[in-house]
Amino acid sequence: MISLGVPRRARLWLVTLSTALISYGVLTFEIVLTRIFSVMLSYHYVFAVISFALLGLGLGGMLRGLWSRWLPRMSHSTSAVLFALMIATSVIGITKLPVYESDVLADFGFWIYILIAMLPFFFAGLTLAGIFEEFSERSSILYGADLLGATVGALTVVPLLNGFGGVNAALFVAIVAAVAAVVLMAVTSKGFSAGVVSLSGAALALVMLGWFGVDSTVPVGKVLNKDMYRMLANPLIAAEVVESRWSAFGRTDLVRSAREPNDMTIFVDGAAGSVMYNLDSLLNKPERKGHLMMHYGGYFPFLFLKESEKDSALIIGAGGGRDVVVALLGEAKSITAVEVNPEVVQIVKDYEAFNGGIYTKKPNIRAVVAEGRNFIRTTHGKYDIIMLAVPITKSSRSVEGYALTENYLFTVESMGDYLDHLTSEGRIIIVAHDEPEVYRLVSLALTAFARRGISQPGAMKHIYTIASGMMPAIVVKKQPFEPEEIEERHAALHQLGFDKGSFFVPYEQQIVLAPNEDLGLDFEWRMFDQILVDISTGKLALEQLLQAAILDIGPVTDDRPFFYKFEPGLPKPFGTFSLLIVVAIGLVIGLVAIPKAWRASRVEFMRRLAQYPVLKRLMVIFFSLGVGFMLVEIALFQKLMLFVGQPVLALTVLLFSLLLGGSVGSLTSSLFRKNLGRVIMSAAFAAAILTLTYALFLDIFFSLGFDRKITAAVLLVPLGFVMGFPFPLSLRLMKMYGFGELVHWMWGVNGVASVLGSALTMIIGILVGFSFALYTGAILYLTIAGLAISFAATDCAIVGRML
Repeated sequence: MISLGVPRRARLWLVTLSTALISYGVLTFEIVLTRIFSVMLSYHYVFAVISFALLGLGLGGMLRGLWSRWLPRMSHSTSAVLFALMIATSVIGITKLPVYESDVLADFGFWIYILIAMLPFFFAGLTLAGIFEEFSERSSILYGADLLGATVGALTVVPLLNGFGGVNAALFVAIVAAVAAVVLMAVTSKGFSAGVVSLSGAALALVMLGWFGVDSTVPVGKVLNKDMYRMLANPLIAAEVVESRWSAFGRTDLVRSAREPNDMTIFVDGAAGSVMYNLDSLLNKPERKGHLMMHYGGYFPFLFLKESEKDSALIIGAGGGRDVVVALLGEAKSITAVEVNPEVVQIVKDYEAFNGGIYTKKPNIRAVVAEGRNFIRTTHGKYDIIMLAVPITKSSRSVEGYALTENYLFTVESMGDYLDHLTSEGRIIIVAHDEPEVYRLVSLALTAFARRGISQPGAMKHIYTIASGMMPAIVVKKQPFEPEEIEERHAALHQLGFDKGSFFVPYEQQIVLAPNEDLGLDFEWRMFDQILVDISTGKLALEQLLQAAILDIGPVTDDRPFFYKFEPGLPKPFGTFSLLIVVAIGLVIGLVAIPKAWRASRVEFMRRLAQYPVLKRLMVIFFSLGVGFMLVEIALFQKLMLFVGQPVLALTVLLFSLLLGGSVGSLTSSLFRKNLGRVIMSAAFAAAILTLTYALFLDIFFSLGFDRKITAAVLLVPLGFVMGFPFPLSLRLMKMYGFGELVHWMWGVNGVASVLGSALTMIIGILVGFSFALYTGAILYLTIAGLAISFAATDCAIVGRML
């Protein structure tokens, strides 16, 4: 495969360089694809599509042998240029095929996207598996380069998305992949073959076509939770996109409507709409101002605040500024507006002429770009009002596409943080969307108060709800409300029509009217929500409610931060992944138990498994490494996000630190020539110990007072270092034991296991929490250490002892 005309050392370094470039392309394209699909699809389908697409890496490795038999003359450079060609083809196809506009294609849209997205990863897996198989004795160097390329990808993908947007960023990755193919071409046996040159030219032409000849706009998906699509598609609204901005956080669109010229809406990934008001119009038109003040539940609490209770307000998730305007109208003296998406803040600043400069010209308003929960945990200030609106993000917020809609703004611990940052007479105002969200918010408040030693009936004296039908709200006060305070609020809630649905105020007696023809009632009418009344009187415990409820409305915690998961059990895509995980584990068990009778199998991998028990142990190691690495990486990242803060910057730091540590670890493993089993055992054991340590003592590490990003990096680099040893050393063991021609199989097993490991992490996180995912990852690394003991006791240079 490799030309003899190039010195071997030079060939090795060229192959190493191309490995790093391909790995850069894989990680960067994965992240870019996540951002593109977040605009086009519902959040849970983003996870599914990306995961299935990444299966292409493993399948490419597994099918390497079959591919070589079909196309024996195909070189690594050919598959590499096909990787580049498929990146350009897939991104243009994904964004331009009218999948959801066609009634025929719409039914198969999910699988069409998976197939298109899988192709680039398949050829990347094909290329990398072939390189690792041919140079398995140098796998430590190659794997170090692989991780180093991914490290550079983690550093550059943010500015790449910020500068080029989703489609053009993908086309840039295609160019990098083409460069990797050219580097490989220089050392292949055919040299600069006409076929590879032709493919390279086609890839470059396609990239240029995409960059200059094709509209790079990513269409918003025609799905229920994409409010932007519905707004643009409704002819009565007559909406249009004013401008779109790409960043690593997602695509941010500003939309205006001819029907409502004094309002504009900011969307992130086509959802999470946030209104930006024309402030002058709002203030100068009494009907508009009155409508907001009297019909938006978030304003209602301001009607009864004393001057001393309006000194300071904190708005978390300020978005386009609606709640900032509400606090301004409510005469809050000092307002801090915290928004996680910098593009949203910048748009509001850029359109100050429209919105009255709420983020730029108001001396009592301070706009802060930060993750809300991290801000509240790191500030020392106390506020009279903390105001939040439950956002419906409905898009993947994770850089790697593995997040569902984890939101640390609405957990038991976050409710405790908010209470801690209130003044003695302060209150929390949370605007929700429906009754299930109100019930969950009540469960969060009750659990937070329970941790402070306050009973559920006692805690309900701190709470009242504003039930406006579409936008209910809940008010949680640090101190219990006084009966006279509730009396005046109760009357006003009825007068303004905020007494529908999950309506509740403490102290007041429930009124029930039986069906009465004279009153026009054909049903039993209750003034308050009976469930909340029963909890307030002690007749019903929260635990009883949760057990009887048909929805999952129980409290969520920082360890299980799935506020938006109301369906019992697992969300849609994870049921499928659960089945795949069970099938995969069953296959591994079946292969381990494969009888010696299979020595006559026509499939070489099966035949060698039946013949050599040591190969079975190696297979279990590679499978465990794939699952274990993803369990530790995703679960630890999820927990660290709470401490580090701003999602995009945080994930860049976390990915960079872990991958850099892994790269250094892999390169360091090349220094070991003997006792490889013992080295694997030691590294896997160290990874397990570090994982358990972090799972148990993460809070302590971040309480030491050092910079949080530096602390995270210091924790991750040594973990990545020891996790960088087992995979390349196991590949070298394959070569030493005479299984070099089966390396592509183990690459594939590891790749498939990695995808299943990412799904398993989320499943465990949803069901029992991310800490248990870390514990499971530690157990798998201990399993690897245990399996490596047999190799530690074996002289790897003597193949005859492998039976």
